Amino acid sequence: MDRPIIEELDRALTESLIIAVRAMPDSPMGSIALAGERGLRTVAVTHPGAERLDELQATVGHGPSLDVLETGRPVEVSDLAVESRWRGFTAERAEIRSLYAEPLICEDRVLGVFALYSGRCGGFAAETQTAVRVAAGHVGVLYRTALGGARTREVAAQLKQALSTRATIDQALGIVMARRRCTARDAFAFLRRVSQDSNVKLHQVAASIVEAVSGCPAPPAHFDEPVPSSDRE
Repeated sequence: MDRPIIEELDRALTESLIIAVRAMPDSPMGSIALAGERGLRTVAVTHPGAERLDELQATVGHGPSLDVLETGRPVEVSDLAVESRWRGFTAERAEIRSLYAEPLICEDRVLGVFALYSGRCGGFAAETQTAVRVAAGHVGVLYRTALGGARTREVAAQLKQALSTRATIDQALGIVMARRRCTARDAFAFLRRVSQDSNVKLHQVAASIVEAVSGCPAPPAHFDEPVPSSDRE
């Protein structure tokens, strides 16, 4: 996924998190963290403390959010003071008493965690947990939309590249056919043989032939972006 899409997704996740937490009666700290090659990457928070809690789990190597990533199931703790599962995490954050972590799922894969933290023990109200589940579902939709956009851009870029190199190859084929007085099939076999013998990609061989004959690099193919339907009206 390219950087502009990542930045746009992070902004959308932050807005979604803020809206969701504001609607919760418990006024908790909230965070959204996505799974990456280096562990959790916090992309949205409502309070700096929530980000520090996410980072602490990554540092000590265990914690509720990491359990959610591993199991794909929510984790609820009503009083961390008596919780023994994550001693390194709870020892460092004694002021946090309650937490709730919901998995973010996209295309049957756990992509991250929507976590709530509170200084009050007793857990979170049922309405709050429902709000988290709904918000987590919305995050999955956002992620699928962003992923679809990234895939579409990638395919479009690959197609443009393929068409551009094809245009250069076609020009080179015409030159070889004229010079060697041969068929298009024989000209292509010639280009491929030169490519293999010189260990140079075929489209680069074609570009060098076009430049040698014309005296300038082969011009890139020009493609007009489709005009959005709203602009045509």
